Amino acid sequence: MSKSAELVFDEPRQMAFLATPTVVRTLVPPGWAGVYMLLRLDAPFYVGRSDNCVQTRLARHPLLPLATHVAWETCSSPVQAYRLESAWFHTLRLTAELTNQIHPARPAGMPNSCPFCSTGDCHAWTHLMRRSLEISAVSPVAVDPTATVAKT
Repeated sequence: MSKSAELVFDEPRQMAFLATPTVVRTLVPPGWAGVYMLLRLDAPFYVGRSDNCVQTRLARHPLLPLATHVAWETCSSPVQAYRLESAWFHTLRLTAELTNQIHPARPAGMPNSCPFCSTGDCHAWTHLMRRSLEISAVSPVAVDPTATVAKT
């Protein structure tokens, strides 16, 4: 008699991968807006975004050689990418040594200001996001460069 296995996760976790252009081109889907985080070992030091193709931006990023790992999240729109980048920026600015000195710029045509600047309580936001921003660095694995990623 066989039993089926079930994976249960308490919370989503972001995975960090080796920071090389080859890994980025292989694992990050092309043609998506998104945000990324550069890490030295397990410490984030830079967050950024692309409103068009996070894969291209990340693979060519001038700080990529300084990173040991990279994490990213694709987004459905430049506005969503801006909001997520702003959330990461505000949260990590309080808890990490970010090299980002300037607040993320709004996407072209977006009239609204940053939702996290206007709340006035980034410490509460940091407490809320702390668990969801835990980063796990993964060991190098063989990657099939012919594999495709479907947009969902």
